[in-house]
Amino acid sequence: MSSSVLHVNFSRSGGAGAVARVLHEEQLRQGMNSAFRHVIDSDLRSKPLSSPLHTVAAGLDQYLLKSPSFSAPISVFRERVTTSHPLTMDGYDIVHLHGVSGALSQKDWTSLRNARKVVWTLHDMNPFTGACHYSLGCNGYTTGCSSCPAVRTLARPTVAKAWETKRDRISSLANLSVVAPSDWLLRQASASGILGDQSLVVQHNPIQPVFCEPPERRDHDQNGLVAIVVAKNLDDDVKNVAQAVSAVKEARQQLKSVTLILVGQGGHGFAGPGIELSGALSASQLKDVFSRSDVLIVPSLAENAPLVIPEAAAQGVTPFVANVGGMPGLIDALGHGRVFSSTSELVGALVSAASTTVQTSTQVRETLRTAAVSQFSPEAVVAAYAKVYA
Repeated sequence: MSSSVLHVNFSRSGGAGAVARVLHEEQLRQGMNSAFRHVIDSDLRSKPLSSPLHTVAAGLDQYLLKSPSFSAPISVFRERVTTSHPLTMDGYDIVHLHGVSGALSQKDWTSLRNARKVVWTLHDMNPFTGACHYSLGCNGYTTGCSSCPAVRTLARPTVAKAWETKRDRISSLANLSVVAPSDWLLRQASASGILGDQSLVVQHNPIQPVFCEPPERRDHDQNGLVAIVVAKNLDDDVKNVAQAVSAVKEARQQLKSVTLILVGQGGHGFAGPGIELSGALSASQLKDVFSRSDVLIVPSLAENAPLVIPEAAAQGVTPFVANVGGMPGLIDALGHGRVFSSTSELVGALVSAASTTVQTSTQVRETLRTAAVSQFSPEAVVAAYAKVYA
């Protein structure tokens, strides 16, 4: 492809940042003219001084505007703060947007009309809601978010106005194509009053290349089932790690050989027999842990299509996921895994997996790895995006 592509995301880190970076780097590897513009390198939580205004805005959203009873994150003030160094988007045929809260000014939105094509990959629901990143069952985003349950009552007019602003900006882009990484998110976007009239397609996000490498050789004499949970912050209520811990504890009452590895920051309150806290890990370190794990548990209360599922699958790890968002669709795509709607269902799945024969387990690992690499590798996803860019 001879077209030039510019990826835009607030940060180089996080889920959206990783997707943008992997796509950009693979496009460069294939000889494409690709660039990546971002505001900060890391995330605001670990490096709040990297962009103080955005940090303050995020704090106001969390502690001033957000309703204490709403568990998903919101962005209202942060949408109004933009970088002091305007992004240069002129000169690119295709502008590929990712997570742009805090990255694009009103002027930037206007300049998007100059691009031959604008592609926007959705990473959550925020592009088509007035505030929330996950609506948690609220359908207000379909009509205007005028009674938003995510914020305190006094902030509801502000949220409704933000919804209208997004609608007006997006409706002015005749050259826009919207990409959802899951059927679930596409359905939500299609039902929205902001993106419902836009061109919408489903395309998987790419996993990092390291997870496509062959896994470490596995010891088939390993005794017991090893489950793993991965979350940036293990104490995040939305990640619902407590359910996985509870299920493993119940499973251990039947089979002491079931153990759990927790990867991420925090989680010290979950420590106990059969529970290992590994802390935060690099991608290569996580790959090694996957190679000695059997099952990935994702018990989140709200998710789109978390990359940890195909990353683990590419190393042969079977996903057990909550019946939430786009995760069941990932199980369908991979061909193996379990969807659970209760702790008891998860316990049963763990006990059943612990009795699987070595031969069957080996076959499943190979099938999962093949399916994950063929659909989620950077090469496969870049090839698929060429059709979106056309």
